[in-house]
Amino acid sequence: MSIIQIPEDLSIMRQDFGVKNFDLTSEGGDTGSVQTSVLGPPRFTCSIVSNDREEEDAASAWRVLLLALRGRINHLAVYDIARPHPRGSARGVWTTAGGGAGVNSLAISIGADQAGATVLAGDYIGVNQASVGRQLLHVQADAIANAGGVMIVTFEPVLRLAVAAGSAVVWDRPTCLMKRTTSETSWSQHGGELQGGFSLDLMEAWQ
Repeated sequence: MSIIQIPEDLSIMRQDFGVKNFDLTSEGGDTGSVQTSVLGPPRFTCSIVSNDREEEDAASAWRVLLLALRGRINHLAVYDIARPHPRGSARGVWTTAGGGAGVNSLAISIGADQAGATVLAGDYIGVNQASVGRQLLHVQADAIANAGGVMIVTFEPVLRLAVAAGSAVVWDRPTCLMKRTTSETSWSQHGGELQGGFSLDLMEAWQ
């Protein structure tokens, strides 16, 4: 198993992000009461689509990427292409005080020189990014660093795995690992020169 990166110059017409929840809902026949059971952690989904017609260099880059994934064997490191960096003002090197699996907030240190810097709701951050257990987190509320450069950031989904104290928090193109949802690959030919119709349908996979 290998981890493949999205080429920075890959020609992308559209990227669709989503999330799939694994909830099972049952209703009582007598009272109509509803119960929901969580069968597993949610997984981000993504589809990436090329332009209908690509020049040869762009088409070649797409073919290389598709074949490098080897069907559903290799992972693709995926980030939100439209939001590669936080809208908030915080930058620099971030570390966390750590947290256990199941928590939805972390204390993050960004340095006293960034007191007052922000992370905004809708930003993405990443933890455990050096391992196959990496996780992409969606910031749920604005956060501001105190005088010591520490802020409390809330997010969803909750942590799948514990995050060690002192570990890095990534804000520059944080990723999650995804695999293709199908093993089939095809593209279209136009006039013997231009190719297009490249696409990837993906779902988060950390196994």
